[in-house]
Amino acid sequence: MKSSARVRTWGAVAIAAVTGLILGPTGPAHADPAPPAPCSAGYAAISFDDGPTTLTPAYVRALNDAGWVKATFFLTGAHALDYPQYVQQIAAGGHWIGNHSFSHPFLDELSGEDAFDELLGTNQILQARTGHAPTLFRPPYGRTNTAIRQDATTFGMTEVLWTNDSFDYNGISTDDIVANALRVRPGGIILLHEGYETTLAAIPRIIDGLAERGLCAGKIVPTTTPVEAWPGTTYYAAAAHW
Repeated sequence: MKSSARVRTWGAVAIAAVTGLILGPTGPAHADPAPPAPCSAGYAAISFDDGPTTLTPAYVRALNDAGWVKATFFLTGAHALDYPQYVQQIAAGGHWIGNHSFSHPFLDELSGEDAFDELLGTNQILQARTGHAPTLFRPPYGRTNTAIRQDATTFGMTEVLWTNDSFDYNGISTDDIVANALRVRPGGIILLHEGYETTLAAIPRIIDGLAERGLCAGKIVPTTTPVEAWPGTTYYAAAAHW
């Protein structure tokens, strides 16, 4: 090979090498998979028990900051009397409000009359604060029976339990709360609670985690299909389009 030819050959090799360093491999690019379309996998409901509390405004703000996400707040009558302005704030934000009894007792250990009054009193308080009677009811601790479900039906309410317990009331970390919540399946209902800083910090992460799976926060609606909360206990509600 002539000297000038060798120079041209090595020059071409050098240019190709430099081009490869700058532009990367010349083969087909492997782009990251596109995120799922919003709500393409369905809906999962975010619900909070035991409010309102002094942290209610922060919870509502966290939901708004995450994209005006809507949730369901199951409120006790006693706390609604303590913080009436927060009941109104929840309602004004377009969130759903449910009945969670007046004093948060084991309803199934009360007399039939006392259990009935727990629901009745709370309905009256919440209706006075919002202008609307609740259509959803969640028994404290999930403790229910046929008579309690019938009381809820008498008031025009659907009993709502949950498919995924976050266990945020057990003093666990925000990381664990998020992990427990994100085990939810489409149509499922996540149980969270008001009044915990760890839960407050979990809200945007749960919403982001749902979005990564193509899930949106949904409204709790009655269903004719039974849903298993835990072995031997079912209810008739699911998450759907808000």
